[in-house]
Amino acid sequence: MPITFQDREQGFEAKFAHDEERRFLTTARRDKLFAQWAANTLHLPDEAAKAMIHDVLSVQDGPDHDRALLRHMANVMSARGAGLSESDLSAVLGRCMQQALLQVGGLPPDPL
Repeated sequence: MPITFQDREQGFEAKFAHDEERRFLTTARRDKLFAQWAANTLHLPDEAAKAMIHDVLSVQDGPDHDRALLRHMANVMSARGAGLSESDLSAVLGRCMQQALLQVGGLPPDPL
């Protein structure tokens, strides 16, 4: 049975939607792991840790998401006396991405 152009197009659209969903889930998992790491590093009680996770997951998604996330976390860490640089936090964020990829499964997300 020959595959029509419309069948191919629908297949590409379905793959794109699947890849985007996986990218979103992986990034959300990474951000949550990052917030949990920060809460543990700061020895926050449960309620404060939950609030931090909520704040991190609220960071605007888009092309500058990672930079905004790192800036937000650098400000939070600095305000609580744990002055880590954005480059230090970036390394932690990378490790959280590796963990998220293992947990969610799949390829690394393409940068936006």
